[in-house]
Amino acid sequence: MTTKRKPQRWGTEKKWFSASEAARYLNISVDKVRQLDQSGELPAERTKGGHRRFSRKRLDAYLARNGRRGKHKEERPEPRSRPVARPEPDPEPLDEDPEDFEPGDEEFEPFIEPPPPPPPPPNPFEKLAREMAERKKRDAEEAPLRRLATLKQYGLSQVPYGTPDMWRAKVAAALEGFVTLKTFPDWIDGSQAYRIVHGKVEEVLQPYHDEVARQKAEEARREEEAATKRRQQEEEAQEERRVQELIDDGMRYARSETLLDWDSDDRARALRDVERILNDAVEPDWTEQDVKDAVDDELAEWQDDEDEEDES
Repeated sequence: MTTKRKPQRWGTEKKWFSASEAARYLNISVDKVRQLDQSGELPAERTKGGHRRFSRKRLDAYLARNGRRGKHKEERPEPRSRPVARPEPDPEPLDEDPEDFEPGDEEFEPFIEPPPPPPPPPNPFEKLAREMAERKKRDAEEAPLRRLATLKQYGLSQVPYGTPDMWRAKVAAALEGFVTLKTFPDWIDGSQAYRIVHGKVEEVLQPYHDEVARQKAEEARREEEAATKRRQQEEEAQEERRVQELIDDGMRYARSETLLDWDSDDRARALRDVERILNDAVEPDWTEQDVKDAVDDELAEWQDDEDEEDES
């Protein structure tokens, strides 16, 4: 789309020039006009669309300082002479007018949005105060949650050493649902909160304690039975040793008593009878004298039998 150029009314002095018009007016290039604007030697105003506009007053002042380069060709008839007007201040830049847009401006003067002014540097003291206030606010918001986390950790620390991991997991799950802001409001102080958490842990672990107590009681019972059995076995072994010692003493006594005046066959049969009687009759609570009496009684019966046989 080509922008229609606004017709120039001859006889009226033009107050604002585009970059290309200013270049023709000064008989220099458009790039030179831009350089003069950027250096501040020939400052331009900006329209709302961001295009340069040079006032005639500043163009004439530049010509007065530097002179016109080359021969300037007027593209319009010379205006009629008129009285020299008193210098007036630069008028305000015109609003953007589509008819004021010259061909070539879109190529050489694209729209450039001026960057916003940089923000002022922050005050370090204000920044520090703001950070401290934010940290204080954040700490105040997180304080109840940190209190709950501390109570949960305390509850886990109350689980006895050696407790199976399964029961530790049960305690952790119970504390997660029990230790809440509703259960522990701000008006409950720390010591009360710790006692409540300790009681909850004991409640959760009570079945485990009961099971451990039953196992310990069963182990104690089995140990007692084993100890009793060992004592019985030791007592029985001791009694057997005692009986055997009494039998051995009785047999030694019987041999000494039958050593003289006894026929070898009778003596052998008598000793076998004495041993049989001692094995059947000796008890652990017998004394050595009781054993001798039993041996004497058995040998006396043998002597009585021999006397009867001799008389017959």
